[in-house]
Amino acid sequence: MKILRAHNLGFCYGVRRSIAFTENEYPKPIYTYGELIHNSLIVDKLASRGIVAVDRIDDIKEGTVIIRSHGAPVEETERAKKKGLTVIDATCPFVNRTRKIVADKYADGYKIVIFGKREHPEVVGINSICDYTALIIEDEIPETLWEYDKICVVAQTTASAKKFRNIAEKIRKDRAKTVEIFDTICYTTLKRQKEAEELSKQCDVVLVIGDAKSSNTLKLKEICGVFCPVYLIGGAEELSRIKFNVDDTVGIVAGASAPTESITEVIQYMENNYTEAQNEEFLQAVDAVGTNGKLRDGKRMKVKVTAADEKGITVDFGTKIDGYIAADEVSLDDAYNPSDFPQGTELDVILLSSKAEDGLYRFSKKKVDKIKEGDKIVDTVRDGEVFELTVERDTKGGLLGKLGTYTVFVPASQIKEKYVHDLKPFIGKTLRLTQLEIDDTKRRIVASQKIILEKERKEREEIFWANVVPGVIVNGKVKGISKFGAFVSVDGYDCLVHISDISWAKFKSIEDIIHVGKKYDFVVLKADREKGKVSLGYKQLQKHPFDAAIEEYPVGSVVTGKVTSLMPFGAFVEIAPGVEGLVHVSEASNTYVKNIGDIYKTGDEVEVKILAIDPAEKKITLSAKACMPELTDEEKAAARPERKESKPRAPRKDRPSVKDDETEWSEDAGNNPFADLLKDLNVKK
Repeated sequence: MKILRAHNLGFCYGVRRSIAFTENEYPKPIYTYGELIHNSLIVDKLASRGIVAVDRIDDIKEGTVIIRSHGAPVEETERAKKKGLTVIDATCPFVNRTRKIVADKYADGYKIVIFGKREHPEVVGINSICDYTALIIEDEIPETLWEYDKICVVAQTTASAKKFRNIAEKIRKDRAKTVEIFDTICYTTLKRQKEAEELSKQCDVVLVIGDAKSSNTLKLKEICGVFCPVYLIGGAEELSRIKFNVDDTVGIVAGASAPTESITEVIQYMENNYTEAQNEEFLQAVDAVGTNGKLRDGKRMKVKVTAADEKGITVDFGTKIDGYIAADEVSLDDAYNPSDFPQGTELDVILLSSKAEDGLYRFSKKKVDKIKEGDKIVDTVRDGEVFELTVERDTKGGLLGKLGTYTVFVPASQIKEKYVHDLKPFIGKTLRLTQLEIDDTKRRIVASQKIILEKERKEREEIFWANVVPGVIVNGKVKGISKFGAFVSVDGYDCLVHISDISWAKFKSIEDIIHVGKKYDFVVLKADREKGKVSLGYKQLQKHPFDAAIEEYPVGSVVTGKVTSLMPFGAFVEIAPGVEGLVHVSEASNTYVKNIGDIYKTGDEVEVKILAIDPAEKKITLSAKACMPELTDEEKAAARPERKESKPRAPRKDRPSVKDDETEWSEDAGNNPFADLLKDLNVKK
């Protein structure tokens, strides 16, 4: 049996991301809004950890709710926030992209059209963005669509790519005045669907691993079913009900929500039960080629026919004892005909035993033919098909292995993206390769894993930069700490959390807040793809100390704080870590205070009352006086500073007194300056 595995197996990016969220610490109890992914095995595992799926936010009283990868209706998310729940949004970034398109176009007056399953949670969530007014198309285009002048078409991320293209083409060609079509099918879905189609064309049977609830898994089953029989299975335990033929070519594909352990179990089951003997024979045959000529089990040899009858073929291989090929070891299809093997015919065989039985050495032509069947894989390799190779040994400049009867050479420069100097660790390892050159004459293939790794890295980069935008919350692992911040790995990319974005409160060491080797949620502050730099924030996801303090100590609260600094106008008192308020000098005591330093010094503990809070300016007004007992009148009088009696002002000596009747102005009065100037002049008439 030949087993062909799809290259893309297991969780997609969005599913891995949503499951990663469940590994973090959140306020308990923890729930998921709906099943986190459409796979009962994962849902059951989460439930065993106390993470329970609920269908309605109203069923949650407290704790944390994780929004599944499909997203949630807008009103449900808002309801969760109003109830005071901790909301963790694990919506797939590709789904969020669709939701943003719908929000923008709906606001611009477009009629929203969604290609997908009406009841699928992703479609329900997207429809909520446009107030549940979208036209949802599963197969046929409704006539009501043409009533609208502006149409925006999107697709469920796991929809059939081929069907969506057909629907989109019909809409584009028809009567709408303005049509904008967005292919929002996830690129991983597209790749898996295309790969499933190509693989199923080569197979007699295809196994699709996944859950029957999973939309993308059902699409894979539908695609493969066009070309060959298909079985949808959840795991290896279901394989016993399937009857395989030993000569079948069996394909294995998996949905985006299929767990790695389920896939591994299926592959191991198939290989252990249907290909183990073939692999062992192949390795023995390869090992026998080029030896010193001694007979041993599994040695591959050339022999010549001396006689043939219904029971088998007698052969000569240059020793005194003849060899024998039993009828059931002649042909793969067991259609043995003695007349097809005349005397002198040269055959390629494998020695079954180095010990003669009944005076004859036993050989098998059938097993060699099985090995040659492996050469058929080479035909798919010619077309760029990715194949796997187990490295058998190293040689000068690279690694060697066998693919059928072909020797595969992987140069040291093509093993990884960087040149590999030490080849020993790769012996016995399995590489994923694509051919660079095939020499059929010499039966040699030169192959590269580097090309595959580079392609996958670029794909990861596209996903990374498409989703790492300011405001997005990411999960990362702290790799290292320096004097200016922390280095965090997000999906394999190094990002920086500057020391100023670690915590709102003062701290002595970054490791007082976050620790190397642990995972945390961060918010993206800046992302510069051109420079390859991403800045993250940790404190931005934490409650500001000021906000926490005013929640704990509202206006009217009495709290004991520590004096942190003194100013001429008052004292600053820390009422919570990193949160200070001002005690004005007039509120420092119930007696008169001229100098604040007369009653306080830095480090003093003082009981204060919160008089006012300014959230916008993050200011708190405090009073120590309000916490002191009110003074009696006698105490107030005694505390009041003495004032010296003020004497009445003496009149100025150079200022002549003026009588009341002399205050009016007249031309001949002494206060008339013009009279003074003219009195001595002799004016002629």
